[in-house]
Amino acid sequence: MKLFIRVIFLGWLVLVFSRLTFSQISSGGTPWSFSQKIDNPIFVAPSQQELKFIDTISKDCSAMEFGRFLPVNISLKSELWQTTKLPNGDYVYRLGVFSEGAKGVGAYFRDFHLPVGSTLFIYSPDHQQQIGAFNHLNNSAGSFFATSYLTNDSIIIEYFEPKEVSGQGTFVLADILHAYRGVGETIEEKGFGGSGNCEVNVNCSEGYGKGNQRDAVLRLLIRNGSSGVWCTGSLINNTSEDRTPYVLTADHCGKNSSEEDMLQWVFYFHYQSSGCDNPTIEPQLKSMSGCVEMASSSNAEILGSDFFLVKLIDEIPAEYNPYFIGWSREGSVSNSGYSIHHPQGDIKKISHYTTPLQSTEYDNGIVNGFWQVTWSATENGHGVTEGGSSGSPIFDSEGYLIGTLTGGQASCSALTAPDYYGKLSVHWVSNGLLANQQLMPWLDPLETGALKMNGIYLGVNEAELLRDDMFQIFPNPTSQGVNIIFKEMNETLQIQVIQVNGQVADEFRGSPGEPAYLDLSSYASGIYFIQVSSAKASQMKRLIKI
Repeated sequence: MKLFIRVIFLGWLVLVFSRLTFSQISSGGTPWSFSQKIDNPIFVAPSQQELKFIDTISKDCSAMEFGRFLPVNISLKSELWQTTKLPNGDYVYRLGVFSEGAKGVGAYFRDFHLPVGSTLFIYSPDHQQQIGAFNHLNNSAGSFFATSYLTNDSIIIEYFEPKEVSGQGTFVLADILHAYRGVGETIEEKGFGGSGNCEVNVNCSEGYGKGNQRDAVLRLLIRNGSSGVWCTGSLINNTSEDRTPYVLTADHCGKNSSEEDMLQWVFYFHYQSSGCDNPTIEPQLKSMSGCVEMASSSNAEILGSDFFLVKLIDEIPAEYNPYFIGWSREGSVSNSGYSIHHPQGDIKKISHYTTPLQSTEYDNGIVNGFWQVTWSATENGHGVTEGGSSGSPIFDSEGYLIGTLTGGQASCSALTAPDYYGKLSVHWVSNGLLANQQLMPWLDPLETGALKMNGIYLGVNEAELLRDDMFQIFPNPTSQGVNIIFKEMNETLQIQVIQVNGQVADEFRGSPGEPAYLDLSSYASGIYFIQVSSAKASQMKRLIKI
């Protein structure tokens, strides 16, 4: 058995490192200035003229504006940079940006090109937050680059250039994102985006057995001109199962974005609490930037069914290991199911329905192009949708995506008001005759005519490795510990925690039908495998420690 495990691990590691070679998002490391006794650079302050037009907080499930893009337009050649020539001929450039009143600040670049050997970091003045290093692997054909935000009103940008490539690096800090709400703030213990107190975290009991669907849902930071808005999207599988990074969201989220704007969209993976309770520290941000539009309902004469399909411009890092969701275009009424979403840009939530969906029209859209849903109370709350939930998937009881959120009136103060989801069956071919008005050419490139499609993980898919479902683990990913629930059997079980190199990190006994808790607080972040064995069978599941 151990030999078999190591063969699987070797194949998986090859997959990981082959993907990382081409899709590294951040290479880590420490900025040069962190080891120096050096003052902070000069801070520039962009004009806040755009902030005079801030809208009110969204009360429905539309796209939620949470920030504005403020122009800066500072090139690397500007005298505003603090430039240091090191004794060996290398150069370090540093620039500070301060935006008064910001709850978060992100950096957006154009004409972006980093030579091999150079690095770019962004960090807070107190060095408590840092992203990077970014390097030549972050160069893109469009020459745009966007970073995640830091939860601060100030950032420092630090660029290191070796003497061998001196003068070859070019970029312009075009804009900064000034986030004025829904970023890095715990509001009345509701979560980091301040969603309503009726919402249910995805890793509560309501989310058990729905880990695949959870791992497909992404938070989207969308640039629409000078506005930054939160929406929700999901990675979606296609019939070739080639893991093309298609993300499906709502048309009203993306239709006002230019091609340049879309190259600066930011996609957040696994932005969720590790357990049922709201975390005291914001979850680690795992992100990518940049996409291109593939198809949407924007060209329909009316609203259409409100879908927007994009493709990420870079490969997804293997360590993110998201799920590409399965879908159904049968169009039959679902009697029960759920939605997973990011209300108010908050950590991931789950909402359930237990009454049949209704086929209807919405806001001058296609007749019978939408599912009307009424949400139900569950063990830990009464999940609904809010601003920022737009574009989120609705699932049937089997976990197939059957629609994307368009709008509605549901909220924590209107728990039984209806919401409306554009039908995937209508997205398929009903918005127009062109490929850029349909999902079919992209999700069925093999022209199979499939009515349903299962999902698949980016890396090792549990279904490809495992036998009968002997146990469940949750939450996964986790930052602290994991619960293990065993299937009812009349045997003592052996449980092993196996490292990615095949070594057994821990081993203990379990009782059938009785839950166990495994404390992982002392474990390093990374990927592990939980193996449960009886006298007759053995099963392994992958676990991510964050």
